[in-house]
Amino acid sequence: MIVPYLPMVAIDIIGSFAMVVFSLLCCYKARILRETDQDNALFLYLVWISTGFMIFGVSRSFGHILRQFLILTSHTDTWQTIAAFSGSVNTVSFMLVSLITLFFNQSWKINEKILTSRKKLEAAHGQLLSLNQTLEQKVVERTEMLTSSEHKARRIFEYSLDTILVTDAHFKIQEINNAGITLTGYKKEQMLEQNMGLMDFIVYAPDWEHISTQLTTNEYVLNEECDILNSDNMKIRVIITGGVDYGAFGCAKTFHFIIKDINEKKQMAQQIAQADKLAALGELSAGVAHEINNPLGIILGYTQLMLKEKSEFDEDLKTIEKHVKNCREVVSNLLSFSRKGSGEMGNVDIHKMLDGVINFLKKHSDFRKVQIQLNLWENESLWVKGNAQELTQVILNLMINACHAVNDNPKGVIELITRKEASHVLILVKDNGTGIQKQHLSRIFDPFFTTKPVGQGTGLGLSVGYGIIRRHQGEIMAENRQGEGAKFTIRLPLLNTNSNGSKQ
Repeated sequence: MIVPYLPMVAIDIIGSFAMVVFSLLCCYKARILRETDQDNALFLYLVWISTGFMIFGVSRSFGHILRQFLILTSHTDTWQTIAAFSGSVNTVSFMLVSLITLFFNQSWKINEKILTSRKKLEAAHGQLLSLNQTLEQKVVERTEMLTSSEHKARRIFEYSLDTILVTDAHFKIQEINNAGITLTGYKKEQMLEQNMGLMDFIVYAPDWEHISTQLTTNEYVLNEECDILNSDNMKIRVIITGGVDYGAFGCAKTFHFIIKDINEKKQMAQQIAQADKLAALGELSAGVAHEINNPLGIILGYTQLMLKEKSEFDEDLKTIEKHVKNCREVVSNLLSFSRKGSGEMGNVDIHKMLDGVINFLKKHSDFRKVQIQLNLWENESLWVKGNAQELTQVILNLMINACHAVNDNPKGVIELITRKEASHVLILVKDNGTGIQKQHLSRIFDPFFTTKPVGQGTGLGLSVGYGIIRRHQGEIMAENRQGEGAKFTIRLPLLNTNSNGSKQ
């Protein structure tokens, strides 16, 4: 019986070993699948069930092998004792496989829910990515718009021809543009280091009090005119417009100002008004001068005839003669003032003309105690188109006025300067006298206005000079130098010179 039984034993043993090998391979493959996708429930089920079958197969195979070995070795009683344990292991392993299969259905449903939720999460994630990209694009666009806006605002601030000023709540300067730096003459760093404020530039305290009151009450000022003082102590007429800015939430209050320089416009308006006034007065003066010139000539003639006849009234006649001559001088000045450019125009060498004036004044007794300093343009000759006699009259008048201004100064100095400025010639007359009082500065070119005592001036010298310079298409300006007397500036068109040296 043993021999026919051996093939069956062999098959049983080989099959047991094959079952173990196949179950191990199945378990190995299932684990490889599981590693490829950790979240796949089916792969997890395969791992569990192949593990259960592996336990069952190993238990079953080794039980068969052990049984056959014990039977062949005549230890059947031993197998009877072990068989119950081997069967229990087989039963438990088979129940484990059954439980895995039973619970897989519930696990699969849970997995489907998880997968569904995962798809929804992935879809939501995609939408979030899309929204994030859109948001990033919008942020980039808004940032570019803000950058462009800030760049434009900065360009307006930096390149504005009017001064733009930002101050804190106490009117201390925080920001100022290039026009403001040019207007004030101070660098921005200097203003910040010295903690300078708007009030430090305004000349007159009442003007600042008015502006600060308007800002406190109304929170704005509109087109307020005042004078400011630059770093060279020069007064400049400006218009100030400004208002308060509370800024964004939590920001400190600031004031923004726009300051417009109207100095040149003010001077131009004054010159136009002066020209209109002089034109009207010139018409009147011409008629009056002609009407009284003839009677004065007759009075002077008869007076001089009577002086030839010696009499007790000679002193009275000399007094009449003196005052009639003074009247004729006034009439002559009136006629010069009203003359409409009747003087012959020619090419005038400014330096030659000034040399003649200086040589004449050196012989004048009033100039013996006065030092005259010449500071002439040495680079080239300066020529203008004009009437030499009339221009000489203007310079003589300015020099005599300067001489009177320095009479009380034992170290009286009059400086005569010529300069070239682009296409114009500048003639400057400076003195170290008492200067011109502020209330008189705007009236010194008015006819018959004089600050000299009665009998020492007619008040027509500067008016006549103003008219002469205007007829020469020029300008004449007066100003005070800080504590150094007065300065008169004559500005005349320069006569062009070609390469051959001839005047054009």
